[in-house]
Amino acid sequence: MKVLVLEELGIQRSEFISAASGNEVIWFDEEFDKSKIEVIVTVKTKLGKEILELYPNLKIIAVAFTGYDSVDLEYCRNNNIAVYNVPAYSTNSVAELTIALAISLLREIPKGNDIIRKGQWNLGKAGIELFGKTVGICGTGTIGIRVAQIFKVLGCNIIGWSRTQRKEFIDLGGKYVDSLEELCGSSDIVSIHVPANSGTKALIGKEQLNKMKPSAHLINTARGPIVDENALIQTLKEGKIAGAGLDVYTVEPVQPDNPLLKLDNVILTPHIAFKTEEALKRRAEITIQNINSYYKGSTVNRVDN
Repeated sequence: MKVLVLEELGIQRSEFISAASGNEVIWFDEEFDKSKIEVIVTVKTKLGKEILELYPNLKIIAVAFTGYDSVDLEYCRNNNIAVYNVPAYSTNSVAELTIALAISLLREIPKGNDIIRKGQWNLGKAGIELFGKTVGICGTGTIGIRVAQIFKVLGCNIIGWSRTQRKEFIDLGGKYVDSLEELCGSSDIVSIHVPANSGTKALIGKEQLNKMKPSAHLINTARGPIVDENALIQTLKEGKIAGAGLDVYTVEPVQPDNPLLKLDNVILTPHIAFKTEEALKRRAEITIQNINSYYKGSTVNRVDN
C-alpha cells in the first residue's frame, strides 16, 4: 500500500517506516501521485471534501490522534473511506499536564520563576494547597478517570458530570452531579475532559462560568471549542474566577491579538498535553496497527461507522 504521511509524527521517520514494513511510506514533502495513494496518515490537517476528492483511490484515513474532527466523516462514509483514530495513547500524558497546570495555578509557579529571573525574591501572597480541594471532572472517560485518580491520591474530593456515568469513577469515591452548573458551582477546580463534537461546542459558556466560585480555577486540556473562549476571557478580565490553565484554544496556533496573552491570571501551553516521547511512540504503533486492521476486516478504533 502507498501510505502518505501528511505531518511529522513526533518520532524519527525511519522508525515509522520500519514499523510500517510492507507498505510504501511517502512523506508530505516528497513528490507523489495523488491517484495512487491508498492510505493517508494525518494528525490535525483538515481533510474536507475538496481535499479528499483529489485522492480517487483512497481507502483509509489513519488519524494519529484521539480527536478526528478535522476529517469530513460524511464524505468518507459516502465514499467508502475508512477512518481510524488512536484513543487512549496519551492518557497519562494529558492527565499529568492537567495536574501540573492545577498546581502551577495554585502555587503561581510561572510568576515565581519570572520574579527570580528579574532579580527579585518575594512572590507576595501565599500559595494555595491542592489537598482538600473539590475537583469537578467534566467528562469521565478514560482521561477524566485517570485525572480523578491522581487528584484523589493528592487528597482532593472528586465530583463529576458526564453523559455516561462510570462505575470506575464511583469506585474512586467520586460523586456525580446532575448538571454542569452544579459541577461548576461546587468545584474549586473544574477540569475539562469531554470530546469535541457538535454536542460539546461551547459546553462551558457564560452560564456555567458565572456559577464558578471567585476562588475557582478552570483547566482545559481537552479541545478549545468546548469552552466559549470569549466568555472565558471576559470572566477572567472581570476577576469572576481566580484563573485558568489552558492547553487548547478556539484557534490554534493562538493569534498574536488573542486577549488571553495579556491576562496574568491564566497559564498557557501550546497544545502539548499529548506530546510526550512515550505517547508519541504509542501513537505511531497504534496508527500502523489500525492500517493493518483494515485489511483484516477489524473495526477496532474505526470511527466512521
